[in-house]
Amino acid sequence: MPELPEVETVLNTLRLKIEGRKILSVRVLFPKIIEGDPEEFAERLKGHTFLRFIRRGKYLLFEMEDLTLVSHLRMEGKYYILPPSAPIDKHTHVIFSLDDGSELRYHDVRKFGRMEIIEKKENYDIFKDLGPEPFSAAFDTAYCLEYFKDKKIPVKEVLLDQHFVSGIGNIYADEILFESRIHPKTKASKLNKREAEKIVENTRSILHKAIEAGGTTIRSYASSLGVTGLFQLSLSCHEQKICPVCQGEIRKIRVGGRGTYFCPNCQKQKIAIAITGTIGSGKSTVSAYIRDKGYPVFDCDAYNRELLLKDHAGYRLIKETFPECFEGEELDKKKLSSIVFTNKKKKEKLESLLHPLIIGKMLEEKEESNIFFAEVPLLYEGGFETLFDKVILVTSKRDIALQRLEKRGVDQKEAKRRIRNQMPFKNKKDRADEIIYNNSSLEDLYQRTEECLENLLC
Repeated sequence: MPELPEVETVLNTLRLKIEGRKILSVRVLFPKIIEGDPEEFAERLKGHTFLRFIRRGKYLLFEMEDLTLVSHLRMEGKYYILPPSAPIDKHTHVIFSLDDGSELRYHDVRKFGRMEIIEKKENYDIFKDLGPEPFSAAFDTAYCLEYFKDKKIPVKEVLLDQHFVSGIGNIYADEILFESRIHPKTKASKLNKREAEKIVENTRSILHKAIEAGGTTIRSYASSLGVTGLFQLSLSCHEQKICPVCQGEIRKIRVGGRGTYFCPNCQKQKIAIAITGTIGSGKSTVSAYIRDKGYPVFDCDAYNRELLLKDHAGYRLIKETFPECFEGEELDKKKLSSIVFTNKKKKEKLESLLHPLIIGKMLEEKEESNIFFAEVPLLYEGGFETLFDKVILVTSKRDIALQRLEKRGVDQKEAKRRIRNQMPFKNKKDRADEIIYNNSSLEDLYQRTEECLENLLC
């Protein structure tokens, strides 16, 4: 699909070739190209002159005396200027006969392009939903940060959203993110001020260079007015094989249904993934496997145990709040456990003391890694879900979970009580991004974990 630089190239070329030309007649060969009545369209344009040429996003605006012709090229729309004697191609759908004896012909293989006549205005209401132009003062860092803050979707999808900024398509979105060193799957809401600055800077720089080069001639789109885009010779990422910076392999994935190119080395993914699961599901085994692959995995249970050590702030808070669980300076952990598991209010009180400490430590370690995992048994119950981009849920059949708990020394009655008291699996599964069913061998669990990582980390 032609993007902003290609549309700008077509516009500038048409300006040079038909500015001041009067339309003598219009023939509509494929009526569906026209928004509204085709006969009225042809009649209204007769006798009008091409006076001013404007681009708004990917739209071409041809201003005349008292009306404006709006043209959207969509996937493969092209304009040709030809003599009347030239054969009419089967994909030619609209012909404008001009006063210099030439014809402006609209050609569209897929017939997706559209034309319509609107009233000539200083500000066109028809484009009120389009985002700012990339070169306008309105498109700045503050605007981007404000737009990004609630967008929990990949930044690649946001760049393609014409409500955010007008004119950017798939090719240039890949190039902008590559130059900004931002992974295309990074959630827009996670981007910081410096990253927003890079997006603004590189959007303008790349589009400016592309316009100077006449756009990008790639696949089936090419300028059809005697101008061939050359920016494809300068592409760093899109449809490339080798990264020009690190010489690593450029990879292709799909983001928002669009083919997306990026360099895994130069565009590190920033993502926080929670590992949770039902009791006895094997989530700790999954965590250990991921840790062995070199990824940092924060263990909430292990840190919770640290909080109960004498020299930790958590220990002092517990002593102040639950003095009945202490004999002198020593904490009776069994007594504390018995109290919080039988008294809901005291359980909630303990969590209100320890959870902020766990969250603080987790966020501290999260900042040190682009890819961060955390094993969080009480992810949903403790309200930790919002801290993560993705969730891996590990589960297993009830009888298998019981066997695993018994092997750990938990008696059957207690094991059944723990399983019965946990949040039901059905309440968790719809909130997870990946589910690992651990009902078979260790090798099968590892294979399922690998598949899960592939889905989450490209």
